Amino acid sequence: MLEKRILVADDHAIVRSGIKFVIKDIFPFAVIDEARDANEVISSVRENDHNLIILDINMPETDPVALVRHLFAYKEASRVLIFSVNPEELYAKKYLKLGVLGYLNKQSSPEEVKKAIYDVLHGIIYTSEKVKEHYLHDMKSEKTDNPFEKLSDKEMLIAKYYLKGHTHTEIKKMLRLHSSTIGTLKTRLFGKLRIKSLVDLIELARLYKPNISDSHN
Repeated sequence: MLEKRILVADDHAIVRSGIKFVIKDIFPFAVIDEARDANEVISSVRENDHNLIILDINMPETDPVALVRHLFAYKEASRVLIFSVNPEELYAKKYLKLGVLGYLNKQSSPEEVKKAIYDVLHGIIYTSEKVKEHYLHDMKSEKTDNPFEKLSDKEMLIAKYYLKGHTHTEIKKMLRLHSSTIGTLKTRLFGKLRIKSLVDLIELARLYKPNISDSHN
């Protein structure tokens, strides 16, 4: 049997080590390359033919969508498994549409990681049962792919100001709203987007690119 060559891309050494341990348990003789950022990923892909690329989408100084598109532009047949802390139900569908074959949450069990690696390596699309159920629900209810379209006009306006870098106090003054009203709208939009922080909001906006141009709402 030919040796498998697998690229593991993550900026945390302990995560790379954990994935390598799982890979070696499945394929003891696999050749494993490592990358810590987008530049190292691109360099490794140019120099080697990988059977599988396991890719974190939260590496520093990395535009994950641009990186995935670059991978497929350079090697169209790349088999990519996303390994991320980002919520599966929000991010998986977008990346699957870009051409990746799997999306795996970093909280997954070793058994699930093994299954995802095996499936994607053999050209089988992998998503968790949670994601499959979410997609089925979306299809039945004809929901939009873009979570920002779930927001009301006021919630979207608050989101736009946060995405532009404004603070809670600045938004309060610009919109002439009570602090508690801003807080309530923020809580609602976070709930609808299924996020927990402004960092999550920024990451989600990078993926779905909502229009944040000036509004007179």
